[in-house]
Amino acid sequence: MKNRMSFSYFLKEGVHSIFQHGFMSFATVSIILACLLMTGTVTLLSFNINNAISHLQAQSEIIVWVDESYSGEQARGLERELLAVENVASVEFKSKDTALEQFREELGDDSHILDEFDTTNNPLRDEYHVTLEDVALVRQTRSSILQLPGVGGTSSSEDTIAMLLRVQRVCQIVSLVLVVALGAISIFIISNTVKLAMFSRRDEIAIMKMVGATNWFIRWPFVIEGLLLGVVGGGLAFFAEWGVYVELHQLIQGVLPSFQMVEFEVVRLVILGVFLGVGIIVGIGGSVLSMRRFLDV
Repeated sequence: MKNRMSFSYFLKEGVHSIFQHGFMSFATVSIILACLLMTGTVTLLSFNINNAISHLQAQSEIIVWVDESYSGEQARGLERELLAVENVASVEFKSKDTALEQFREELGDDSHILDEFDTTNNPLRDEYHVTLEDVALVRQTRSSILQLPGVGGTSSSEDTIAMLLRVQRVCQIVSLVLVVALGAISIFIISNTVKLAMFSRRDEIAIMKMVGATNWFIRWPFVIEGLLLGVVGGGLAFFAEWGVYVELHQLIQGVLPSFQMVEFEVVRLVILGVFLGVGIIVGIGGSVLSMRRFLDV
């Protein structure tokens, strides 16, 4: 019963303090919201860019043409040897007859230019489409495939893959720098905002200390106040991030339709948890650390 009464007192005092010092409470929530929103937006954009690049890399493949001297059965037998090559994830066989029919379909109205070709005089070759486990090793994998008997040639987008890898590294570095910088700025601003709030109440803390209140008796209302401000700031930041992300999603889809962004619903629980967690840590941590100097009276 005593603990329940004490908690009720601390909660009441914490809530009362938020409204009593309304301007500083508003400033603290606003700073938490702004910092979380900026950091979260940069992180989500970086996540989507990396996701898009990884998707493009996964679509990159090596096309392997089977030697013209190989029969259809021999060409299909090459599958086992391709799968045995290091870094090969999967292979898909396409016969030259299938390739010819697809070529006809792609030509549409102009398909008549292929009328002289059929299964007996098909100029195309059987081929394999090889996907890789690690696209960064495309050059080495292609070299290994070329050494296999029955391989008449290969084709791959090595330059495109290399460019995508460079873009991905640059995006990762830039996003990391921005997140670290925004995080450091956020911590600095929030810490000083909380310190100002505590400084404006130094006389209140000193009076409580002189009438015999213990340090933790003084701290608990401030801890609860910081927790509540952190929850409010983190919650508002989450809804603000939701709105900003939806707008960015629509804007980017209008300008770059091929750039597929992850739907916010996929990551909303993670974002909510992180924002609330960071808000609570910042609110409680800032209150406790900033009070230490005022408890020594």
